[in-house]
Amino acid sequence: MKYIVWLWRGTRNARLNIAIRILVGIGRVALGLLTIWLSKRFIDETIRVGTQEDIVRMVSLLVASMVGAIVLRLVYYYMTGSAMVRKTNELRLFYFGTLFRRKLFDGKELHSGDVSSRLSKDIENVANSMVDTLPEMAVTVIQLVGAFLLMRWFDARLAWALLLITPVMIVVGKLISHKLKKMTLEIRDSESKIQMLVQEGVEYNAVLRSLESENWITKHLCLKQNKLESDVLRRTRFTTVARFAIGSTFALGYLSAFIWGGLGLREGTITFGMMTSFLQLVGQIQHPILTLLGMVPQLVHSTASIDRLDELDADSNNEKRLQNSIVIQEQLGLRLKNVNFAYTQETNKIHREIIGNFSHDFAPGSKTAIMGETGKGKTTLFRLLLGFIKPDNGEILIYLKNGGNACESFRENEAPVSDETRPNFVYVPQGNTLMNGSVRYNLQLAKPDATDDEMRKALHIACADFVFDFAEGLDFELGERARGLSEGQAQRIAIARGLLRPGNILLLDEISSSLDETTEADLYKRLFDAFPEKTMIFVTHRTAVCELCDETVRL
Repeated sequence: MKYIVWLWRGTRNARLNIAIRILVGIGRVALGLLTIWLSKRFIDETIRVGTQEDIVRMVSLLVASMVGAIVLRLVYYYMTGSAMVRKTNELRLFYFGTLFRRKLFDGKELHSGDVSSRLSKDIENVANSMVDTLPEMAVTVIQLVGAFLLMRWFDARLAWALLLITPVMIVVGKLISHKLKKMTLEIRDSESKIQMLVQEGVEYNAVLRSLESENWITKHLCLKQNKLESDVLRRTRFTTVARFAIGSTFALGYLSAFIWGGLGLREGTITFGMMTSFLQLVGQIQHPILTLLGMVPQLVHSTASIDRLDELDADSNNEKRLQNSIVIQEQLGLRLKNVNFAYTQETNKIHREIIGNFSHDFAPGSKTAIMGETGKGKTTLFRLLLGFIKPDNGEILIYLKNGGNACESFRENEAPVSDETRPNFVYVPQGNTLMNGSVRYNLQLAKPDATDDEMRKALHIACADFVFDFAEGLDFELGERARGLSEGQAQRIAIARGLLRPGNILLLDEISSSLDETTEADLYKRLFDAFPEKTMIFVTHRTAVCELCDETVRL
């Protein structure tokens, strides 16, 4: 029932298309059955006793019914294709959006390769079930019922005999589906692991070459692919045997109808036209049943995909953040009181304390350097300030410099830091965080409506004027991971991107780690001159940066 409800809700924007296609399918089925009935009349009556005019009329009707069925089949095909691409895009857009509403750094993160697999194969699988398999099943059931009623009109005994095997096939289909779902989950898991390995191989190509581990990781991929091949072949063998058994049963039914018709012709109890119609109707009954049973694996595969997609949406609980955002245009400070935080590993529930009983007041407009050994909580502190994670104990407050009530969320000039206060922060992470696309596109990620003048100003403050040395300027195309730029150049464009954000508290994580001393000094001078009123917190390992700041905090 869970999956039926899920699929029904998923068809919300495609129901009109589906309803029209079912009607088109019914028309196609009706024309097919009409062709069988006309064929019987043509053979038994028109050919034997009809006039030339009757023959022309009957041939015209047969041609019209066949052409009509072909036209309706093409209409059905076109509407299915258009519905499929729309539903796939809709689902991908929705689940891509859930990635930005999931909790971060809680030990439940999915590998990016696994997510990529879910956003492609699983979404395609589910969309196919919604807009193709389910409507086709409805049309197939109608075809089965129509063919059965027509055959029953011709001969009730044969019709019931052929239909008696249907309950048996339903039971067999249910048994098959249970085993197929388990096999499909294993295959999807193997596919995701391969996607992870391939993605990491591309991303860390140079590192793997420097380690001379190309052959080793290629063999590792080969082992994973061998497992996938084994899983797929196991499912294929199972499906083949099941289909052979079902097909043999229906072939026996067809053979029985053929023998019954032959004996009837010999004894004169049926006509040749009736015999021809019987054989066509046997196909009209058996083919829908076989088609329905063939659709079972597709629906089973989609239930496995639904479970995997639900995992993406299971932790999406911040969808109203943008509507409830607190944006303050005044000078802001930060006050941390006895803050404790520990990461919990989901696998073994081990708590690893990173920040213990930390207190500090970052005054409005102050420039603070944070130093400490690796693993002492510098990056974790930024995650706490951005509301990505919450402290286990203590509190983190954002407060106004000059008092006053900026909004209802501020009580006594302060408010707890959360995802709602995130717009007040400008965060520039360490390393290369540029995306594939133009420089303009990367800057627009921070401010989609930024003007060229605003971009030029931000690039200048970030010492990234080199962008305008390119012939394309802002439209210079960056490759994956800013291929074509040095690390220092990529870092400065990332700083400019952050500066387009409106927040009054800047969180800058090792922003000059790839810069030479001269460029570093120039960068900080431009930052301090451009934003003297903004609160800045720098994570750094360089004493030169600490000397430029008002104070240094050691973790």
